[in-house]
Amino acid sequence: MSSKSEEELTIIKSRLDYKDKNFAIIEEWMIPILIKGNKIKWKLSTMKLVISDIKVIAEPKHSVSKLAICDSKFIYENSNYKDFISMPYIIERITNGVSSGICYMDKLIAWGITQDDGAIGFLHVLPEYRKMGYARDVMIDLINKARDENKIPFVHIEEGNERAMKLAMSLGFKKDRVVSWFAIE
Repeated sequence: MSSKSEEELTIIKSRLDYKDKNFAIIEEWMIPILIKGNKIKWKLSTMKLVISDIKVIAEPKHSVSKLAICDSKFIYENSNYKDFISMPYIIERITNGVSSGICYMDKLIAWGITQDDGAIGFLHVLPEYRKMGYARDVMIDLINKARDENKIPFVHIEEGNERAMKLAMSLGFKKDRVVSWFAIE
């Protein structure tokens, strides 16, 4: 949801009905207006980070390739966000988004996919393959692919996820604002 003023957001809220319970990419100032009279069922807050067009990014050191639909089950099974995603969503994002994966001996070991809002996300490296530069290479590939589509690369990272935050900052991403996803009862 996007709005530039409390007045505009109040008008938007007045047009919602009782079935509208899920909200995405909501700035902090918007939350009290949207939840007024309701309780939050769950909430996920992240920092949005953006990278400028002028930041030069190196090429990946490892071989990266586009993900396939057959990867979706493995991605879901290894996700830390099963409460927020589903198999159909992963399939839709592989089909319609930008994706990148690294395989080792025919096994998918690292991957990333753009979310439905265009954010680079789903970044995951299997534990036994971490600290080897795979996450960095997946991110570089996704940044380059987003730029090839004339899009500004951005990410949403939970602020407590220090490793992901450090990786994004090392690639030139800059903090933009806190945004949240939540549901009301």
